[in-house]
Amino acid sequence: DQGGSLRVGPESAGADPGPICYGRGKRITVTDANLFLGRLLPENFLGRKMRLYPERLKAAFEGMAKDIGFSSIELAEGILDVANASMERAIRVISVEKGHDPREFTLFAFGGAGGLHAVFLAGLLNIPQVLIPQNPGILSATGMLLADVIRDFSRTVMIDNYDGNIKDLKKLFLPLEKQGLAALALEGIAEEKSIPERYLDMRYKGQSYEILVPFYEKFVEEFHNLHEKLYGYCNKDKMIEIVNIRLRARGSAEKPQFYKSGKMSAKISSKARLPDKKAVFDGKKTSTKIIQRDRLLSGNIIKGPALLTEYSSTIIIPPNASGQVDDYGNILITV
Repeated sequence: DQGGSLRVGPESAGADPGPICYGRGKRITVTDANLFLGRLLPENFLGRKMRLYPERLKAAFEGMAKDIGFSSIELAEGILDVANASMERAIRVISVEKGHDPREFTLFAFGGAGGLHAVFLAGLLNIPQVLIPQNPGILSATGMLLADVIRDFSRTVMIDNYDGNIKDLKKLFLPLEKQGLAALALEGIAEEKSIPERYLDMRYKGQSYEILVPFYEKFVEEFHNLHEKLYGYCNKDKMIEIVNIRLRARGSAEKPQFYKSGKMSAKISSKARLPDKKAVFDGKKTSTKIIQRDRLLSGNIIKGPALLTEYSSTIIIPPNASGQVDDYGNILITV
């Protein structure tokens, strides 16, 4: 930018014109940076069905690097560092800022580029493990086909003198449950496959914001616990208001069966290996294993640095990490 800082996004090059390496774009993108550092395999991109143009990158990176006083490799790694920092901030918003400790979770990564950044993000957030499912690049599309049908309904009740009679509260949900069943029926969901989920919007009297609380017998205690988790305190002596009741009508769709693999092996077959290549990590060109993911077996252990190539994605296991294929073909990476 005009101040000399390196900015990445938030706008995208899109599919058209796309990254420079797609053959038409003229502005450096994150994809270009990954390719320039050897972290993408041009000869294996999209199952070898899409050509990349790595030869177009040298002039672009050298030109920008000269303008800001970096080497080309420093520029490319800097682009990825800035992109990762932006994603790190976004993850903090939905974790630390909501009272969750990232160290207690596994980072689930999907999408065509998710596996290129996941382990680095996990390192920034002290997340101990990364899980990458099979076919990560089409996970969203798969989810569209397999997801439950959901309809949400709500009603304002403004109860500020709850007397502990949970039966009266349950009665308030009945009209919403009837609406939910009717809405799911229009989607072709039978009543026996419909699941009502009840929630309450609750707050301490005098507050201007509510907390969504699952409705069950100990919902008042749950409210106090959630309030303390989110805001660092609770006041069990203060009057509570129930502002809204909410019903989520969930229609269960048919789900596929997933089967455990019967084959287990720690050693990777030679059939899964392609010739090693050089990729840049921490400013150094490092010999990196190239592995065809669809030829891995359950139990296979992959020690970084390694690039896993598959039709819909590329996965990076950097030098400080190792991965293992689980019983269902997912890859669990330990940072």
